[in-house]
Amino acid sequence: MKIKALVVAVALATLAITAVAWAAADDDAADDRTSDEPPVGDASDQPNTPPDGGDDVDGGPTEPGDPGDVFPTEQARQDAQGYLGRNENTLPDEVRVGRRGAEQMMLTEDYVLGRVTVSLDDDGDGYRVTSVTVELPDGPETFDLQPS
Repeated sequence: MKIKALVVAVALATLAITAVAWAAADDDAADDRTSDEPPVGDASDQPNTPPDGGDDVDGGPTEPGDPGDVFPTEQARQDAQGYLGRNENTLPDEVRVGRRGAEQMMLTEDYVLGRVTVSLDDDGDGYRVTSVTVELPDGPETFDLQPS
């Protein structure tokens, strides 16, 4: 019994020492950065940042106010609305399916201007787009299929 207790105590001590070492290493890494460098994993170093960070349509970062980098918001809205009522088999590959019937899909949380995510419902003839969300510079907009 004493040996088992000793083994458990050594294992717990090893875990505690490892946790302290990792915490110290994280603090040292933070101290090595200059104040101008973002921390690793910060959204500002990612290629696709939220709308307030500014992205162009292909997902590459842009500098706010660069001439020629005007996002075609109205065209993106019209394109998104054009998916409403379409059968899932006719959707292009770049359209994300967020929900298919009762099944909610796992999606990434990055923000890509112009990306379209749809919800599909079975109307008896197959799954059709009943809701579409497009990611725009001022935030996402969702359009729902209106009953006919």
